[in-house]
Amino acid sequence: MLRKIFLIAGVAAWTACGGGGGSSPTENKTSPPAGATGTVNVQVGDNFFSPQSVRVQPGQTVQWMLVGQMTNHTVTDTGGAFDSGFLDHSGATFSHTFGSGDSGKTFNYQCQTHASLGMKGSVQVGANAPPPSPGY
Repeated sequence: MLRKIFLIAGVAAWTACGGGGGSSPTENKTSPPAGATGTVNVQVGDNFFSPQSVRVQPGQTVQWMLVGQMTNHTVTDTGGAFDSGFLDHSGATFSHTFGSGDSGKTFNYQCQTHASLGMKGSVQVGANAPPPSPGY
C-alpha cells in the first residue's frame, strides 16, 4: 500500500511540474478546406506551443490555451497584430480570428517571457502564405 502511495505521489509531482523538458511533440496540422470556419486549438505550455505552426483559412479562429501549472506566458505577434497579455492560470485562453485581409500572410508569434528559450510559433493564413520565419 505504501509503495502505491509513493508511486501516485511521484506521478502527481511530475505532472505538476509540466512534465519537464520544455518541449512538446511535433504535430503538423493539415489545411482546412477553403472557406472553412471554426477554431484551431494550440496548447501553451512550459516553454512550448503545440502545434508550433498551424495553417488556417480566412474566417477561422486560433485559440491558444494555457495547459499545466506554468503561468506568465503570452501569445504576442511580432508584427503587432495580436497580443494575449499574460495568461495567468491553467485553462486561460486567448483567441484571434484571421480575416480575409490576412490571406496570404504568415504571423510569427512568441511568448514575451520565454522567446529567448525558443517559445515561438506561427499561423499561416491561406494556401499562399509564405513559410514562417526561421525559428518559428
